[in-house]
Amino acid sequence: MITNRLSQKIYSQLINGKAINKHAYIAKTNELEDNDLYNEIFNNFDEYNNLYQRINFELVHKNSCFFYIRELGGEDANEVTIKIQALLIIIGRIITEQGYLFDVLIDHSAGVKAEDLAVATSEERYLDILHTCKLCIKRGIEEEINNNLVVRGLMFMNSRGHFVLTEAGASFFNELTDVD
Repeated sequence: MITNRLSQKIYSQLINGKAINKHAYIAKTNELEDNDLYNEIFNNFDEYNNLYQRINFELVHKNSCFFYIRELGGEDANEVTIKIQALLIIIGRIITEQGYLFDVLIDHSAGVKAEDLAVATSEERYLDILHTCKLCIKRGIEEEINNNLVVRGLMFMNSRGHFVLTEAGASFFNELTDVD
């Protein structure tokens, strides 16, 4: 049975474009915990699925690690999606060029410093991509990451102040870089 308090939180997050991850980061303890919102949807999936279909959305359960919604019959690639893809690709490229393993991006106790990502706004090859996607025109890379990835549940900032991909962020990143 759907819990009213949790369903309201879930609706607020999903309708605002945020993914609901299986685990939530707790800054105070620097640990990942089971996410009550994820568990609520998982345990009542059929009810939530019907509810969101009634308001013209598809509830998507991706890789058994996060939920999000998309409009039924809506466009796959909108401006927000393009911004997210551009940021994830640039972050991945910067990390690998600096000699880090991808694991640093998904380890909640590690992550990547904003200073490491600042190269995105100092090198023309990255700036061209960012500006084409309407990113980093009036804001820096850290603010763009916060506005496009963190608020959507694709990244979080850990207790060390480093950016870390959530399960949803890692999944989207892997889709972008998956070579068949």
